[in-house]
Amino acid sequence: MRKLIAVLSLLVIAVGCTQGPPSADPSEIHARSAEWEAALNAGDIEAVAALYESDARLLPPNAEIQIGADAVRTLFGSMIDAGLTGKLNSLETQIAGDHAYNIGTYTLTAGDTVVDTGKYMETWHRGDDGQWRYTNDIWNSDMPAAGAGGGGNTHLMILHEVNDPAKWLAAWRGDDSRHQLFAANGAAHVHTFQDTKNPHLTGLVISVSDMDALNAMLSSEEGQAAAAADGVRADTMKTLAEAE
Repeated sequence: MRKLIAVLSLLVIAVGCTQGPPSADPSEIHARSAEWEAALNAGDIEAVAALYESDARLLPPNAEIQIGADAVRTLFGSMIDAGLTGKLNSLETQIAGDHAYNIGTYTLTAGDTVVDTGKYMETWHRGDDGQWRYTNDIWNSDMPAAGAGGGGNTHLMILHEVNDPAKWLAAWRGDDSRHQLFAANGAAHVHTFQDTKNPHLTGLVISVSDMDALNAMLSSEEGQAAAAADGVRADTMKTLAEAE
């Protein structure tokens, strides 16, 4: 009997050894990255957020570290609101047990216009349900930083009143919004604002990478027609530049 027990024990150990560690196939991470890309491009912010751990850390460029699902919704939701779509390209992926990292490059576009390129590094964790989720996500642009040799973005604030607040806001929403026009003319990131007490008082905060292109668009027939169609009262417009 003792010999039989010893043989069975050796068989159990042998079977355990032949099973090996969980799969280290990088295609698992690549598939999850493809889900992220598809969700962002479809404007499905909840699907994007579901790919992150509840305490995931986001490390965006030129901003403080942010944590959790609300941070995911805010940061990537602003990209969706701006009409941006993305393309990810993995360069190196390594998996060790239930942890992994992924390094790659990204491209952001507004319609057919490339508005940003950069690189990213992610860490992942495989949960008890077998699903990989982001634990850390850091990315930064290839564009020169503000103040670097005169390059980088300039930030503007444009305040104005509009005839119909709902119509003006609608022009900045959806697939074919004013974000597309601005992104194609040197202003990929535009945030809209509205006075809570006076909804006719509205404004834009704009990150401008090409001031000449933006000014040319605003003074062109296309730009003036867009402002008129949106009900912007030109005589109320004020432009504030970022103070040095």
